[in-house]
Amino acid sequence: MNKLLAGALALALSVSLAACSKSVDPTATSSTPAPPAASTSSATTPTDSMSAATTDDTGGGTGAATVGPVDQSTPEAAMTSWLESMVAGDGNTVCGLMATGGKTIASIPGAASACGKTITPMLDQIKELGGAFQGLKISGATVKGDQATFESVTTEPALAADVVASFKAVRIGGKWYVTQG
Repeated sequence: MNKLLAGALALALSVSLAACSKSVDPTATSSTPAPPAASTSSATTPTDSMSAATTDDTGGGTGAATVGPVDQSTPEAAMTSWLESMVAGDGNTVCGLMATGGKTIASIPGAASACGKTITPMLDQIKELGGAFQGLKISGATVKGDQATFESVTTEPALAADVVASFKAVRIGGKWYVTQG
C-alpha cells in the first residue's frame, strides 16, 4: 500500500511539474502582460513567503491557502517546502519554488501566473495524500556545485524517498529550486 501511494504521488508530482514547465515556455506570451516591475530582481528573488513573490505576477493568486515560511537554504529544505506546498494545495508557492531551463519560474515574465493556473487544479487532487507526509524530513541530497539530486536521500516518512528520488534541485542566486532535470 505504501509503495502504491508513493508511486501515485510521485506520478502526480511529475505530471504537475511537467505541466508547469510546459506552461512557462519563455517564448509564449501571457494574455495579460506583467508590468515591468514583475521582471525586476524583486520578482526573481523570492522571499520567505513565496506566495507574496508570485502574487504580483498571478494577478491576485489562486485563492489557495499559503504554506508557512519557505526555506531554500539547502536542496533538502527547498524540496521539503515544495512538497509541503504541493500537498497543501498552494500552487503559488509550488511555482515559486520551481526552476526550468536554468531560470526561476518567477523570473520568466508571465510564467508564475501560467504555472499557478495550471498546477492548482492538479494539486486539489493530491491534497488528500498530504497526511502521508506529516513531519516530513529530507536529508542526504547529493550536491555537485549548483546541482543536487535526491536519489540517495533519507526521509521521514520513509515513503517520501520514493517520491523525491526522481527530482533534482538547482541553486540560482544562492537559493535552491526544484526542477526536473
